Amino acid sequence: MPVRKGRMAGHGSWQEQYRALLMTPEEAAACIRDGDVLVMSASANWPYAFDAALTKHLRVIGGRVQVNGLFLPLDTSLLAPENKDLLTFHSNFFSGERVLASQGNIQFVPTHLSATGDWQISRSPRVVAITCSAPNEQGWMSRSLWGSDVSRRALEQAEVVIVEINDQLPFFASDGEAHMLFHVSEADILLENSRPVAETPPVPTAEIDRVIAGHIAELVPDGACVQFGLGGLANAVGECLAYAGKKDLGIQTEVISNCVVDLMERGIINNSRKQTCPGRSAGAYFIGDRRLWDFARDNPAFCQKEIQWTNDPRNIARNDRVVSINNAMEIDLTGQVNAESIGPRQYSGTGGQLEWVLGAQWSKGGKSIIALRSSYRDRQGVLHSKIVPQLAPGSIVTTPRTCVQYVATEYGVVDLRYKSTLERARALISIAHPDFREELKKYL
Repeated sequence: MPVRKGRMAGHGSWQEQYRALLMTPEEAAACIRDGDVLVMSASANWPYAFDAALTKHLRVIGGRVQVNGLFLPLDTSLLAPENKDLLTFHSNFFSGERVLASQGNIQFVPTHLSATGDWQISRSPRVVAITCSAPNEQGWMSRSLWGSDVSRRALEQAEVVIVEINDQLPFFASDGEAHMLFHVSEADILLENSRPVAETPPVPTAEIDRVIAGHIAELVPDGACVQFGLGGLANAVGECLAYAGKKDLGIQTEVISNCVVDLMERGIINNSRKQTCPGRSAGAYFIGDRRLWDFARDNPAFCQKEIQWTNDPRNIARNDRVVSINNAMEIDLTGQVNAESIGPRQYSGTGGQLEWVLGAQWSKGGKSIIALRSSYRDRQGVLHSKIVPQLAPGSIVTTPRTCVQYVATEYGVVDLRYKSTLERARALISIAHPDFREELKKYL
């Protein structure tokens, strides 16, 4: 049932309310006041028509607002360099933000992804602007691909909710607690903007990632509930799980990507042994290309959930045999993991890594895996180790050493849990790049 009472709630059918709520982007932008705090949806769900109109409106009134969001797309009007005096943008996960951060009006907010809603509400936003799919026959709209970036709690507490409807966004099945639907009757303003949706093509799988994925696949038992992220390593893990002939796997994850499609089509993922959302793949974001969207669109084998639900370690641990797989940028010899910064420069965010590390280990028979390549080359072609004596000055500890369990590189997998600092260092050196092992032993 709809929860929020929108501006026209109760006035006729949802179709009549839809027509009454329609405005132009300029009319919607005129509702914004100088000093307002807003929450806006992210990436492919960015409300582009509202964004352009709001930019013009703020220029006219000479106003400045605060916008809270994440995964900022680079082609926004508001965040163009010439508009830096129009707003301050707060983000708890950098993507396009890292490119624009030098403008000086983008600030990072350290939070876990599951706390995104709490953070948004703490800012007391007056206005929330989101982009949804076209409504179904019952008047429900899907918040779709990146919609989990805006909490329903923020939607329910905002004074004004602006919904930009893009009929090119796919509608995903969602129900129950923390569902991802929004009803026409809950909105205050509706805009229509049919716009092609940006795809995220699968990253090609490198051979080194296949080797790492092979080590990881050996740790995944039949019937496991798997979480893996986005990128070449996730794709490689999917390939290896298929090659290894795993059976009855389940999915609860923050990101559903193309590799999930492959595993579901082959019957490897059937969610038959899960305790939560049994029989369905549960995730917060759908990040991929049209193949993913076409497979998942209106597909009851999926259930899209809010990030506060998928990433809550207590919900994660409700499933048995959870195996979480997360990337790292570097790890020191005691097991401290940096997955978000280059020295003091924010590169991405804390995200959900620690939530999945904890949730997996709390799960009955669960395992947490941190995966990284053992080395990298800088722009001059010089090889550097990603297993280091100490993290670089200013680096962020995303996962503390006390929580790290398995670590995987192309040279193998080690289990650090309950090891002494000396045992940890020796184990990590054994999976470091061979060119750096003797040097690392000097720090024992």
